[in-house]
Amino acid sequence: MNSTSEQLRFPSIPGHTIRANFDGCGLSSDLGPLLLRGVDRQIGLTKRLTGALIDTRHASYVTHSHADLLAQRIYQIGCGYEDGNDSNSLRHDPMFKLGTGRLPFDGDAALAAAATISRFEHATSNKDIYRLCKALVEQFIAGFSSPPRSLILDLDHSEDAAHGQQPLAFYNHHYRSTCYLPLMIFDGQSGALVAAVLRPGKSPTGAENAMIMRRVLTLIRRHFPDTHILVRGDGHFGRPELMQMIAAMPNIDFIFGLPGNVKLQALAEKTKQRACDLWASLQTEDVVPEAVRLYDEFPYAAGSWQKPWRVLLKAEVMALGENPRFVVTSLGGLDAGMLYEDVYCARGQSENFIKHLKTDLASDRTSCTSFLANFMRLLLHAAAYILHQQLRTQALAHTTLSQAQPSTVINKLFKIAVQVRQTKQRIVLHLPSACPVKNLLHTLAERLFICVPENIVNTS
Repeated sequence: MNSTSEQLRFPSIPGHTIRANFDGCGLSSDLGPLLLRGVDRQIGLTKRLTGALIDTRHASYVTHSHADLLAQRIYQIGCGYEDGNDSNSLRHDPMFKLGTGRLPFDGDAALAAAATISRFEHATSNKDIYRLCKALVEQFIAGFSSPPRSLILDLDHSEDAAHGQQPLAFYNHHYRSTCYLPLMIFDGQSGALVAAVLRPGKSPTGAENAMIMRRVLTLIRRHFPDTHILVRGDGHFGRPELMQMIAAMPNIDFIFGLPGNVKLQALAEKTKQRACDLWASLQTEDVVPEAVRLYDEFPYAAGSWQKPWRVLLKAEVMALGENPRFVVTSLGGLDAGMLYEDVYCARGQSENFIKHLKTDLASDRTSCTSFLANFMRLLLHAAAYILHQQLRTQALAHTTLSQAQPSTVINKLFKIAVQVRQTKQRIVLHLPSACPVKNLLHTLAERLFICVPENIVNTS
């Protein structure tokens, strides 16, 4: 441990040389696990996920429970360590031990190694995945103290590029890559994750989308019988199977993008021509208008639809040419312009939520050798997103980081050096005296110190 090969050399300052080594046994570079544990205790996430798994291992060979494995892996992902191999070093980190409720310097309390984490991910069955997906939806439902008056569910697919021979990773012409195409469902108002479903890289069918959404909506409706639900998505979801399924459920509406076709273009021709004429009338030698937009609506029924639906048209003309857009919806009341701009276009916020999950928390690290193991990985990253979203919107509410993305929270709050000291009855954490977020950490610690009762989780 003290060999000179482990020393680091740095340029000297007048009168002193500078050397470094890795002998700081009581030091950690991460305060994050303790903060994530505080959020987890309050919302009961890993406890709920643990209840969804059935441990088939022989008890005499079990060293790490499912609860410990879930907490370790989710906290590591939440702190920016998405690679399972990082567990080989972090299993001895005193702060990650504290995060999972273990003594920091107990030699027999090391966390799971990478091999154990890998076996855990690959041992997942179809039934385990189903119950975990259901548990995530129930976690979302449990976030409400009372049934909300309305919900907006944003649906979106995201490219998950595959760089090996992962099963069911197919070439997708739209993304020009071999990939998975997971489905993400978010609460459009809060950014809470409702569900994450790993699926093959091929484009989804309407029947597949309807099958997934029927289960999600049925579960939500069971707890929120009177809540109005709006399902929102782009042109991937404007398929008859999904629209018919939603229309058959009470107090649920949809608004989806709709790919253009010859019939729609013909119905939109008059409005498009008026937009072109208006753009031309506003153009002068010195001024070229940025864009002109006119809105219209009309009933339309494709051959595969059971009935006509309300179709909204945005007739946009720019210097580069025409850019018409169509939207189909079951909503009434608002005019076409308000529905398009204020309701449909607001779904673009889900792209930021996907960025938090995919870019900041590396949910596309699906490099396992089986599809179910990759599905499990997606769910673990989804759980880390839930902890970050709850930390940001609840514990960090009304602070400078209340709107921060996970990478910012990790850099500012989690990556703080900690010296851990353990006595007979107390564990003391020494933080840097010049810590720039000292006041924020004080506020956050007080908020996370409060814990809800243990019976908050119902895994039935």
